[in-house]
Amino acid sequence: MSLKFLLILPILEIITFILFGDFFGFFPALFMILITGFFGLFLLKSNINIDEVKEIASQPEKWMYKKLAGVLLIIPGFVTDILGLILLIKSFRMIVWDFFPDDLKNKVYSKEKKNSE
Repeated sequence: MSLKFLLILPILEIITFILFGDFFGFFPALFMILITGFFGLFLLKSNINIDEVKEIASQPEKWMYKKLAGVLLIIPGFVTDILGLILLIKSFRMIVWDFFPDDLKNKVYSKEKKNSE
């Protein structure tokens, strides 16, 4: 599933750019992509202090989703921007989690079980 998505992603990005460019215009569409790229860079910026280290240690998945959203926002295109924005909204994260392969989910859950025991 994920390999097929990675192969189709560039085609989807081109199609959505053409559609958004047709709807909003070329320069506004390009401007939106640049703005989300700068926002992604802001999310990836790492000025970590002691309080943030404690927060990361207690909730590593929140930090992981934030960094993954930053990477997706840096990649130029509307599909990856939408996925990045979905990752920033806590209630929508489970939608993205459903797209992960089952063997990866099982590995994560088995590690959580071992850590809790």
